[in-house]
Amino acid sequence: MRRLLSGPAALLLTMAVAATVLGASAHQVGSTSVVQSGNSLTISASIAGLGNVPNATFSLEGSVDVSSRCYTRSGNKPQAANKQESISVSSTDTFPVRNGRTNVSFTIQPISTLQCPGGQHVVIESFTYDLTITGEGVSIPVQG
Repeated sequence: MRRLLSGPAALLLTMAVAATVLGASAHQVGSTSVVQSGNSLTISASIAGLGNVPNATFSLEGSVDVSSRCYTRSGNKPQAANKQESISVSSTDTFPVRNGRTNVSFTIQPISTLQCPGGQHVVIESFTYDLTITGEGVSIPVQG
């Protein structure tokens, strides 16, 4: 004899299966870190609620506006004008997940394409960014 589940029991079973399958509720933990070092920019974020998966894929999209200039080894700036650039960013990577959490980190390099003559080096004088980290159901704006 075959027995079917009643309405409430079937609903509970369906909800339990859906919670297991869709148990992930990805969200950012803490704040996003943006660190400029030399001619590179690193954007990092911690994302939790990814469920029981081995890895997760995220993308970083947007732009970085940068003002750079050549400096001499002694720290002087020649009379040349600053270089203003807008760098388009589009990067995707896969990160390992442990206990439903991962740390994503993207490095943009170089953020300035300025070429300096011998004996001089590029210095980033200022930059702004309008970026978004997306993936696994999250969208994290990164602006500054």
